[in-house]
Amino acid sequence: MAKQSKKKKEQKGFWTLKRRIYAGLFAVVILSAIGGTSYFLTTPQGKNFMKEATQTWMRIRQKAHLELSQVPVQGRNRTKLEDINAVLKLSQGMPILEIDLEEKREAIAKLPWIRSVVIERQLPDMIIIQITEKEPIAIWQHHKKYSPIDEQGEPIADDKTVISNVLLVVGEDAPQHTPQLIEQLSKYPDIQKHVRSAVRVGKRRWNLYLNDAEHGIVVQLPETDIAGALRRLSEFNETGQILERDLNVIDLRLRDRLIVRSEASLAGSEKDKKKK
Repeated sequence: MAKQSKKKKEQKGFWTLKRRIYAGLFAVVILSAIGGTSYFLTTPQGKNFMKEATQTWMRIRQKAHLELSQVPVQGRNRTKLEDINAVLKLSQGMPILEIDLEEKREAIAKLPWIRSVVIERQLPDMIIIQITEKEPIAIWQHHKKYSPIDEQGEPIADDKTVISNVLLVVGEDAPQHTPQLIEQLSKYPDIQKHVRSAVRVGKRRWNLYLNDAEHGIVVQLPETDIAGALRRLSEFNETGQILERDLNVIDLRLRDRLIVRSEASLAGSEKDKKKK
């Protein structure tokens, strides 16, 4: 038994040594091949080989038609196609595999109306662009310029595109407060349909202009609890059709009351001031 055990250990050691020798020889062969290839590529014959390989790849690519021929853009509404083409700088016949898609995506993302963009390469000849645009919720009048405002309250750097049927807002800090105002107004469509513009007063609160952006009824909202003020206005309108009356001002700044002023009352106030 002892002799058999010793014999097995000798055989095991032999095969372990043999595997190590084979592994060493294999490593030497691989390193020699790598070194030989690197050296070969520095020789005139190697350089000529690489040149021929590159030309062969170009011929294969041409036969496979891996040149750009189509760039469909999906989801575009307000973004002009010429603006997209200007930043893409692509042309038919370009090697499609050499186009940096991330670079093109970043270029499109900088356009004013772009919310997000996805670019995919579809071989053999197409690059597909899928964009999502910002949605204008209002127009901001500031320093005699008009800029759209997106859903997040950010001005869109486009003062040329005509946007209709949205709220006109005025005030230095109006953009960031507009989404909240529109959210509250959307809960009372009977009021919202009358609102034409909204003006920030002292960076503290809103004045709403109803029916006419310049000469309509002025609704003075409080600094806080806009929802409560609009709810009270909606209730008064349901019972008394207050928004249809010949009024100039509806004051909702006090929680426990609603104050209205008409043209006649304003004229009377002016006369009283002159008498004094």
